[in-house]
Parts: sequence; C-alpha cells; structure tokens
Amino acid sequence: MNYQRAVLFSGGGTRFGLYLGMYAALEELGLKPDLLIASCGGSLAAAIIQAFARDAERKSYLQSEEFYRFFCGHQLTEQRHLGKLGWYVLKKQWEKRSAPYLEDVFDRYLVKMNHDLSPLLPTLNRPFSEEIPSIIIGSKMLFDRSAVGERRGERKLYQKILMGNTIALSNVNLDSIQIQGVNYDKSAVAPTIAINSTVTLLEAVRISMSDMFYIEPVQRKGEYYAGGAIDLVPVELAQSLAAEVICERKQPYKLQEEGLVRAVLGFSGNQRLRDIDQQFQKIRWIDTRDAAEQLAGNYCKKGIDWRRFEITLSLPTDLDEFAAAMEAQWNYGYRKTMELRMT
Repeated sequence: MNYQRAVLFSGGGTRFGLYLGMYAALEELGLKPDLLIASCGGSLAAAIIQAFARDAERKSYLQSEEFYRFFCGHQLTEQRHLGKLGWYVLKKQWEKRSAPYLEDVFDRYLVKMNHDLSPLLPTLNRPFSEEIPSIIIGSKMLFDRSAVGERRGERKLYQKILMGNTIALSNVNLDSIQIQGVNYDKSAVAPTIAINSTVTLLEAVRISMSDMFYIEPVQRKGEYYAGGAIDLVPVELAQSLAAEVICERKQPYKLQEEGLVRAVLGFSGNQRLRDIDQQFQKIRWIDTRDAAEQLAGNYCKKGIDWRRFEITLSLPTDLDEFAAAMEAQWNYGYRKTMELRMT
C-alpha cells in the first residue's frame, strides 16, 4: 500500500461544510488521512482543505464573502420551467432501461456555472497540494452533440477519469480498480479508466461538480467532461492505494436521482451502494444517512414554485445566514465523525 489512510468525500449537493467538519474530527481522533479522494461536491471541500494548513482557516474561508458569492452567484436556466426539465425528469424516473438513448446533457441543465472557476474562487486557484495528496473523480464524454437522441445499443458513452496530485496518480494501478458486477456490464460506462495529470485543481473541481441535468458539463481542449457521479464512492481506488479507508455512508438515491443515473450512465446507483456494502467489509463508515433531515434549511435545495410553475433553489439571503448554514454543516460532519471513537 502507498498510503496508510484514505478518506472519501462523496459529494451530494452543496454539503461542502460537512466534509470540512469530518476532516477536523479525523485530525482530532488521530485518524488524519494521507490521501483524499473526492467526487462531485466533495471535490470543492478537498480543494479548501488543500488550500489552508489549519482547520480554523478552512472554516473561516467556508464562511467568507468569497465563498458566499460563489455559492449564491449561479443562475437558473430556462430549463427551470416544469414543462421542460421537470417533466423530463418525471418521465425518466419510471424508465427502467439502461441508458437506451444518448441523452442531451449538453444543453439540458438547471444551473449555469462558469467553466473557469479561478475568477470566482481566487483563493483556491493553486496547484494540487504535495502535503495533502488528492485524487478527484470526473468523467470524459465519448460522444458529441450531433449524436444526441441516437439509440445507444452497446455503446459506451462515459469514461471515468482520475485527476489530481501527480505522485498519487502515479501510484494508481488501473487494472486493480475496475468496478465488477452485472450492474456495470451493460451500462454506458467504459471499462477502461483514464488518468489526466495535466488538469489543474480548479479545473478538476469544476469537472467533478458537473452533474447530469443539474450543472452543465465542461469543455476543455475540444473535449467534454462530466461529473463525479460516474463513481461517487470509489472504494476500489481507495483500497488499492491505502491500508485503511474511511468513507461516508450515504442515504439511498431518491427515485428521481436513481432514474437519471440509469438514463444517462446506465447503471443503478442504489445497486452500487448495495454492492459496496456486500463486497467491502473493512471500510470505516461515517453514517450521514440522516443528513437531509438534520441539515434541513442548511444547504441549497431544489423546490417548486407552483404559481410560476418552475423549479427553485433555496439560497441564503445574506452572508450571516450563509455562515450559520456552513457552521451547521461543519458541526454535523464533526459530530458524526467523532462517533468513530465508538467503533
């Protein structure tokens, strides 16, 4: 093994503060990881951890004006109208086939986000840390706009891509981290995995945060990249690199989420979680399955304005409200992680 301990930040909406609280508790427990592996929104938490040396500085940035403006600065697209994306999602949640068509993830998304995050998050615009090695999960799209709407057949549409610290990436054995099982055999995910060590930290964060029908994919050097949803819990990668793995035990995918993963990527997200439980017995779990209930009102949540017949996002009204929400997230992640003392 190349590392003693790896921790996985799996993302799931805008719960950035949760992961910073988790990391602070791990340090306090003497379980500080020497490798971070992050997907989706967890990649932004990993970037904050790499940018600052102490937990107090990380929490301060989490509650800063810069981060608040980034959090609240994104606009909803015309897809917010229920007759567009809302109706589309409703149909997809009942579709049981595995990605039968090439879905339009190029132009059908809810949130417009800049491809270049460096002007929005200048404090985080730095190289991958050598002191806190990180690997960030994303995906490369293997088709272009002209193919949208075609029948997929057996075609593979997305390839998992690993980005991050060059030394950490050099330790990856691609043959040992394949996801096994019938859940992936007929999916739209390519069996081969790519490594890209040329992507910058903020580029990797932006790629990983892309989310099907939610945040638009990224175009980079003539190719399109989608998000970390291709593998939110990359335990195969973590166990191939580290002697000990600490991971968030996430709540199951909701009906709509499960439908979209199946429609785009062609596998069952919930079956993936069940397979992990059955196949990997040595993981140390941080149970966050009650996060949505415990953190209600403390992260961005989609809703519906029936009068306007459109999707809405709940955002804090000022910096104080935002800082309080981040504090609640941080405290929740810290408290849940401290429960590892009992295991």
